[in-house]
Amino acid sequence: MRLLECTACGWKGGEGETVKVYVCPDCGTGHLKLFRLLKRRDGRLQCPKCTWIGTPEEAVSEPECPKCGNPYLREEPVAP
Repeated sequence: MRLLECTACGWKGGEGETVKVYVCPDCGTGHLKLFRLLKRRDGRLQCPKCTWIGTPEEAVSEPECPKCGNPYLREEPVAP
């Protein structure tokens, strides 16, 4: 299990505790709350910036801090 630490608020926890956010595979849009991938009626996702359209499996799923929403998480070293 990977332990992660938020670079903004100092939250520490496992990767399973983070919030997974879909990110556009073409332009990287998705972490800003104003520019999240849009869910369409047909179940696919659409990027508001570059108009990429695809399934959730085609999009990149990246973790965010559950406390502050920061996408910059660093991996904590695990003691042997």
